Amino acid sequence: MWNRLKYRKDPETWRNVLHLNPNEDWVISEMPHLRIIEEELWKEVRARQGAKTSPSVLPIWEQRRPKFLLSGLTVCGCCGGGFSTIAKDRFGCSNSRNKGTSVCSNRTGISRPDLEGRILTALSDQLMDPDLVKAFAEQYIAERNRLAARHTDDRAVKEKELAKVIKDQDALVNALLSGLPPERIKAKMEQPELRRKQLERDVAAAPARAATVRIHPKMADTYHDRICGLIAGLTDPDRESEAREAIRGLIEKIVAMPVPTSEKRSRLELTLHGDLAGILALSLGVELMSGHQKTSCEQEFLKV
Repeated sequence: MWNRLKYRKDPETWRNVLHLNPNEDWVISEMPHLRIIEEELWKEVRARQGAKTSPSVLPIWEQRRPKFLLSGLTVCGCCGGGFSTIAKDRFGCSNSRNKGTSVCSNRTGISRPDLEGRILTALSDQLMDPDLVKAFAEQYIAERNRLAARHTDDRAVKEKELAKVIKDQDALVNALLSGLPPERIKAKMEQPELRRKQLERDVAAAPARAATVRIHPKMADTYHDRICGLIAGLTDPDRESEAREAIRGLIEKIVAMPVPTSEKRSRLELTLHGDLAGILALSLGVELMSGHQKTSCEQEFLKV
């Protein structure tokens, strides 16, 4: 390509300034002998790239695979901002580093090995205490049964109203067949018909009552074995990606709060917010927690 740009001297600064020429003045010539990749191979590569591109409503920064195990999961306990890399293998509050101490006074950092080690230890050793699991199992089953009963009652009410609407419509049709003037019945039939369609959609969308989930107190042992297997998988190249995603699925967020120590420097206290839906799914080895209504106890808070 030639004659795409031209230089003009600025009369004030006496410097050459680039200006774009009109498109019709450009001179473009094909140079196939300079091609590094054959045309057919280039087309195949572009077609393959297009086939792998999937539309997504997520922003590009949420589509990227996390660089580290806990990337994007740690937040500052003082300002609620995220934790980002402040040095090699070290994290700190982004707001404090980028916007100053007037926004956030948390200048305490933490190394990546320390952060990951404390969280993995909490997940494997502290999260599923057998006594707490036993108490949780009783409350969880009671809460799930209460929610299931409420869904069942709502569905039954809608089904009963739907049957009444259909019965009323049948009565209007019978009145029309018996010789009643249509203009007197038409207005009365429109509203029940709209209500009937709405009720049919609601009943069809209402989930059927799920089978009762049985949570045995011994599931803590199963959880411990499986979480240890996932942690071991982090060092296996063939299982690393799957193990990382599984462990991240157990964590909602990690809140890092600076606490004073006997020394001059503060230490970060980590509060792990774990999603018990994912934890129970891992413990029971099933996908029963996907798409269901959460109970009031399906979240775990653990300080490490």
